Amino acid sequence: MLVSPDFLFRIERDPRNSQAIRQVTGVELASRLSYFLWSSMPDEELLALGESGKLNRPAVVDAQIKRMLADPRSAALADNFAGQWLETRNLDSMKPAPEKFPEWTPELKEAMRTETAMFFDAILRENRPASEFLNARYTFLNETLANFYGLKDVKGPEFRRVELTTDQRGGVLGHASVLAVSSYPTRTSVVIRGKFILENILGTPPPPPPANVPPIDESTTGQSLSLRQQMEKHRSDAVCASCHAKMDPLGFALENYNAIGKWRTEDGKFPVDATGTLPDNSTFNGPAEMRAMLARKLPLFTRCVSEKMLTYALGRALDGKDRPVLAAIERNWKAKQYRFQ
Repeated sequence: MLVSPDFLFRIERDPRNSQAIRQVTGVELASRLSYFLWSSMPDEELLALGESGKLNRPAVVDAQIKRMLADPRSAALADNFAGQWLETRNLDSMKPAPEKFPEWTPELKEAMRTETAMFFDAILRENRPASEFLNARYTFLNETLANFYGLKDVKGPEFRRVELTTDQRGGVLGHASVLAVSSYPTRTSVVIRGKFILENILGTPPPPPPANVPPIDESTTGQSLSLRQQMEKHRSDAVCASCHAKMDPLGFALENYNAIGKWRTEDGKFPVDATGTLPDNSTFNGPAEMRAMLARKLPLFTRCVSEKMLTYALGRALDGKDRPVLAAIERNWKAKQYRFQ
């Protein structure tokens, strides 16, 4: 039984004519909904509606989605979808150099993961605007993470909502979890962070790098040259320049955060230069101004989130046939002021 494909996979039988388009059955739809929102099998109510055929009625499926989102089991969406989209599931494989980052502990890592999961869950359950992923003025902290962020008024191990009073943090790009998974073990990476924003925030991933790209000499980083100076030297190669011109400015805006997401004003012996200019000639200085700039590109962001979530919901890559569905989602979402549910 345990190796049966019917046990291991959610199988949807194709019609004999593989080119035919059909509506999924009620039971198939129940499974799609349940594994999408709960990461588990349908409960009795959802399965009964699927077996009776009632689940294919729009009013019924809408009511079930509202019921399922209100259920504690929908926390799986924060753990699994957010972990995939924001790459925070990679925290377990992170091994920052202990001699450079002695603050890194299992407790701090779990606090980082919890902050992002609770933040996503709050936006989902409260049906907040999607723009708050970029520029929210609140987050969820316990004493361990608050101290790491330099906030002294949060006491105890319990997580609670905290209003942010400075512009050092805000939205997911101010979360230490996201900043840590987009860094190297010994230093930050403007390339990885810039690529992260292009792929997961703007939905405009850069092409793969060319072969045989020489690595940066890390022994001089922060000593004889700042990381920014080294990257500018690297970009002098015309082959590298086209992609780095898109990635690097976004990554430089996050240089006020070190490789595990702690705020800093200096990189080694050099002051942090977090200024940048994008291809459309818009300029910014530091993470707060970049977050505000990204929030003005909300249609790009929401389309990116739609693509990521549809991929997660269907369990497959999207193709050209999915474009009309994405366009419909975008129109409907815009009409609802981009509220997240």
